[in-house]
Amino acid sequence: MKVLFASSEIHPLIKTGGLADVAGALPIALRKKDIDVKLIMPAYKGILDKLPPVKNSINLGNPFGCGDLILLETQLAESHTPIYLVQCQSLFERDAGPYLDAHGHDFYDNDIRFAAFSWVCAFITQYGALIGWQPDLLHLNDWQTGYAAAYLAAWRLNHPPIVTTVHNLRYNGSFPIERFDEVRLPHDLLSIHGMEFYGRYSSLKAGLVYANAITTVSPTYAHEILTSAYGDGLDGTLRAQSHKLSGILNGVDYNEWSPSIDPFIHTHYDLHSLDNKQQNKLALQRENGLPESPNAPIFGVVSRLTEQKGLDLIPAAIEPALQQGAMFILLGSGDKALEQQYLDLQARYPDQVSIRIGYDEAYSHRLQAGIDMLLIPSRFEPCGLTQLYALKYGTLPIVRRTGGLADTVFEEGQHANGFVFNHATAEELRSAIDRSLLAYRDLSTWRTLQIQAMSQDHSWERVTEQWINLYQSLIN
Repeated sequence: MKVLFASSEIHPLIKTGGLADVAGALPIALRKKDIDVKLIMPAYKGILDKLPPVKNSINLGNPFGCGDLILLETQLAESHTPIYLVQCQSLFERDAGPYLDAHGHDFYDNDIRFAAFSWVCAFITQYGALIGWQPDLLHLNDWQTGYAAAYLAAWRLNHPPIVTTVHNLRYNGSFPIERFDEVRLPHDLLSIHGMEFYGRYSSLKAGLVYANAITTVSPTYAHEILTSAYGDGLDGTLRAQSHKLSGILNGVDYNEWSPSIDPFIHTHYDLHSLDNKQQNKLALQRENGLPESPNAPIFGVVSRLTEQKGLDLIPAAIEPALQQGAMFILLGSGDKALEQQYLDLQARYPDQVSIRIGYDEAYSHRLQAGIDMLLIPSRFEPCGLTQLYALKYGTLPIVRRTGGLADTVFEEGQHANGFVFNHATAEELRSAIDRSLLAYRDLSTWRTLQIQAMSQDHSWERVTEQWINLYQSLIN
């Protein structure tokens, strides 16, 4: 079975969120099951420097008038996973992230940039024989690849089946309808049953409508997005396509996230040496200039600071715990007003609160190993990966019951591994924090919860069979 896996970001080459983690791990796990997966991604500036020399290249012409699209073939260095890179200097080689300029604004031509990338994905899917590798299936991820489904529909030829995975429905890839001609698609796709989206057009909607199967990154999110509350304007489209919608929970790459081998943390530990976690706590306190206090509970956050993540609820909810001697450590960036709220909290509690604005992969590992509770009060959360990392590190998540958080964190029963609240209010979050403090003060209860958390298996190997079954159901 040959699968072309298309993503706009892939860890460790480039990452802005969970999509990169999935794209960097799921294909590798599938290849271990003898699925012939090849990755494809834009050749952003500096990407080639992180990879072995290019084996082959093919010039696919200049269909968008932005310069030649050149397909480069190489592989990921560590896993030897084959990867195609779509090179076009004017579109992808820019000084900034993959989607935003240096000022944090969307690139003005993101529609053309990712239409061109998607066109190449569609071309390989349709005409793979020209490059000596014909995929049996195309796996698209999020709006940046949704155009590929539209091109395959527009060409009106028999083509391999398409799977579209939605990692976050809120990012729908909608653009002014006046720019539709720029992406070289026929107007008959621009209907309410096609790409039209409230007077604009949406590449993600194309990925939904023209796919053979739609997946989301957790079972609960798959149900939630059929409602107006979570559907972000696409719930009607999804209800019409619900027969081909399913949720497959994301996994974790335990080669990257495991306290027994993590190269970034102070002291290794596992289920049988949980006391060593305390050394990571003290090291984290030292690193942040906080007093070394082994008994003080530490709450932590590793997140983009956005309304979606419910990060506006924490400052008011955490203050009573701080007044009882708890500590709070945050790594993240985003909404400037939220950043300032957290910096103000640090100013009020300089010996208990440490705020680091930005992102640091190595530090995020040390934070997970050193804190006691991870706060994730999301208003919606398609899957969430930080809670899965936390579970492996014996750090108990405090989450709102939504999306993948509801599928992975439980407060009651034999699988209890954290603390859960229902409504996105500071009051309910504060109550969950209080419950976590009660459990923390009972060493036996706390250790039981930690062991149950660390015993759960959320590895990619555990979920690959679901993906293989889905692929086979479409190909056969």
